[in-house]
Amino acid sequence: MNKIPAILIFSILASIVACASPSDSKKEELLAQMEFNRSVTLKDLDDIEKTGKADQALRWSVSPEHAPVGWHFMHLASTEDKFASMMSGKPLVSEKLAEQFSSGQDANRDVPSLPEVRRYLQDSRQALVAAIQDFDYNRLDEKPAPDARFDFKTMLKVIVFHEPHHQGQAHATFNLYKKP
Repeated sequence: MNKIPAILIFSILASIVACASPSDSKKEELLAQMEFNRSVTLKDLDDIEKTGKADQALRWSVSPEHAPVGWHFMHLASTEDKFASMMSGKPLVSEKLAEQFSSGQDANRDVPSLPEVRRYLQDSRQALVAAIQDFDYNRLDEKPAPDARFDFKTMLKVIVFHEPHHQGQAHATFNLYKKP
């Protein structure tokens, strides 16, 4: 059920990013979509907080082979932290957390507390928004480094797809946590 909205959002925003130009309106469209995506993520965090067992819920997973609920939120922040640094050339918000919750790592079971999760989401998003606002869109086809996995255009596409993807996984896992 969560795949359909993520696919639709990705398709719509991929077309927006594909025709991106230095225009402020394109940046604002991208930032507005990111803000909408984050509002859904924050609603999930609010629902987790309402359980009265937020830390337990954040560390819960379906099985040892699956990521805990909170890992998905920290992975979002980690990815945004890394992308902000690549786009701006500025240091990471948290080198430790960016590495701990990065792609390609086993899902870390040591998820921070809910306030820490919120803080890293907020701080990494703030860095990413600043990086997007200051970014020279004439560089979209460039890579941040010769060995980088993506060029900047692809990074922006990943950004708009990534949050709905992991928010959906966290949401589904949290729903399973709530079932006795």
